[in-house]
Amino acid sequence: MSRALLPPLPRAFRGQTIQPPADLAPWSGASGPFWHVPRAVLRPRDAEDVAHALGWAKREGVALVPRGGGTGMPGGNVAPEVVLDLSLLDALEPPRASGDAGPTLRAGAGVTGERLRHAAEEAGLDLPALPSSARWCTVGGIAACNAAGARSFLHGAARTWITEIEWVRADGTRERLARGAKPGSDWMSLLETLGASLPDPLPWPRVRKNSSGYALDAYDASGDPLDLAVGSEGTLGVITAAAVTPVPVPEARVVALVGVGSLRFLSSAAQAAADIPGVTACEYFGRRLVELGRLRQEALLEPLRLDAGFLLFELTGSRETVARGLGELEGLAWGAGITVARDPDTMKRLWGLRHAASPTIQRALSQGRRSTQFIEDSVVPVPRLGEYVQGLGEILARHETDAVVFGHAGDGNLHVNPLVDLSRGDWRDTVTHILEETVDLVASLGGTLAGEHGDGRLRTPFLDRIFHPSVVAAFRTVKERLDPAGTLNPAVIVPRTGADALAGLGAAPGFARGSQGPEGRR
Repeated sequence: MSRALLPPLPRAFRGQTIQPPADLAPWSGASGPFWHVPRAVLRPRDAEDVAHALGWAKREGVALVPRGGGTGMPGGNVAPEVVLDLSLLDALEPPRASGDAGPTLRAGAGVTGERLRHAAEEAGLDLPALPSSARWCTVGGIAACNAAGARSFLHGAARTWITEIEWVRADGTRERLARGAKPGSDWMSLLETLGASLPDPLPWPRVRKNSSGYALDAYDASGDPLDLAVGSEGTLGVITAAAVTPVPVPEARVVALVGVGSLRFLSSAAQAAADIPGVTACEYFGRRLVELGRLRQEALLEPLRLDAGFLLFELTGSRETVARGLGELEGLAWGAGITVARDPDTMKRLWGLRHAASPTIQRALSQGRRSTQFIEDSVVPVPRLGEYVQGLGEILARHETDAVVFGHAGDGNLHVNPLVDLSRGDWRDTVTHILEETVDLVASLGGTLAGEHGDGRLRTPFLDRIFHPSVVAAFRTVKERLDPAGTLNPAVIVPRTGADALAGLGAAPGFARGSQGPEGRR
């Protein structure tokens, strides 16, 4: 990408412009393994600034890449284009009544999930489904990726609890999309076009969680533009604010650890979780995570068989619901042991095992190996979860690569961190083969490539292997209708011809030494 000076920005733009290459490193990488030095960075002060920037970009033919907290893994927030850093849009309003839906919180795109959670807590409410990266990730990124967390098993991904967004469309027009509001004529026209071109019923992966592609399933079911905008990864418009609905704090909570004796048991236990009263989360810790992280030293794991790892269950609700759910959990023939924590300190200690997964891996690695997130967010139907883990093991063994597997078993959504041996001269070829074969495995099991992190530039080139051709064509129709000039986040969701899914992998300074962006953000 040429480093020529940008076309002059409109005088009305009051934000910062950063262009010297020496100053661009903070925006060149993110939590994933990709690195691209941007052409420049724009830091708008408010939504009006965003509108000026998008209008300018369309007129001048400049591509923009929206960016929040830099926690995205698959490269949707790094590119050799102009980065639009939304972190200054950080206004946060106190909770306010919102009819039958209960109180809502309205936050600017740059507000972190942690600030949002604290605001809910101050009002005596809870936002349980935030990602584990809440300390760093932002409201704009949460909405743009339809992000989720461990407790999304019960409470759903972002689309479920976002009731309104404000965004700027590709032509610089500001728009408010509220749940249940009457759509404009252009939205009605788009819905009619999609309805005429897509088969009925819609051929869509039957998974519990998905942040891959445009949400045509949700949009088709509701006709609500909000459903299409959430999860669109900054390719159709730039989200500047969102309103979310907190929930009451539960009366009771317990955490239970269950040993996993086999991969067949993993699938049956994850399926059972959906029918047990009060289960908020069902999290998996694979065997290699236990070994590398030396988790056997945790006394609470001692009673458990960990042949294939262990599961963490959280149950919340009324005291009666939690007691009934715990009774069902204890009464099942697990065969590998169960440990229950009821006091807050012990429950926090057990959740700490989950939240410390990525940094634990990184510290435990021998020199020359690198935890590299290039197949880290796939989802399969829950009954096929054991097949997925087994198939992954076979792929990795063929390529003599170790990996750590953990994540949201109840949703069939696991994070996979291959431990790439950077001392091998063919490590890039190895990564390519593992990625290609994993995509084929996920497709064969009826899954998708992203449960909560979006497609980014990593997964976009493979969407035609996952989705029906009519759906892939519909993705392009949506993009062309809402961003006809291709200004916003090019090569995300709708691919560029010949795009390299692994462009920028390992290009960061210090990559071979294990230095990268913050870990443990899932």
